[in-house]
Amino acid sequence: MEFARGNLIAWGLPLAAAAVVAAFAPALAGETIRGRSRVVDGDTIIIRKIRIGLFGIDAPEYRQKCSLDGRPWSCGISAKAVLKSAIGTKLVSCKLMPIADAGPARRAGVCRAGRLELNQWMVVKGWAMAVEAPVGGYVLAENTAREKRRGIWAGTFLKPSAWRQQRQK
Repeated sequence: MEFARGNLIAWGLPLAAAAVVAAFAPALAGETIRGRSRVVDGDTIIIRKIRIGLFGIDAPEYRQKCSLDGRPWSCGISAKAVLKSAIGTKLVSCKLMPIADAGPARRAGVCRAGRLELNQWMVVKGWAMAVEAPVGGYVLAENTAREKRRGIWAGTFLKPSAWRQQRQK
């Protein structure tokens, strides 16, 4: 009997410790995360305390301003509102994608609210730009949104990446 307890302690504690570490380990590429989401901005959500960027797109930053008919407007706030509206009360699932040169805290995924692919939808509606080409890509959707002057394409704006660079100087 003593031997059995020794085995329980010898194996049980390391297994319990591994389970705790796994619960708090960063999500890996290829994994799918599901749950209620909180929208941070037009291309970032949080699910179960995990911050996820929408893979393959770049939307205006929350504080970014664009110009419409020569007047500034809060396109970043608008992009966030549009994404939040698209999600509504639906559960979101994100398939995580590998990101080149990213640290362990940075995650990106192709996310769905019900059957709606959010990454594609934000580009189609003109609230984000295509930046990487996942299978299928978002470039054609961006070209259509630009031609139809949807979302941010209705006015003028700095690319979100250029806006972030300006803010860092």
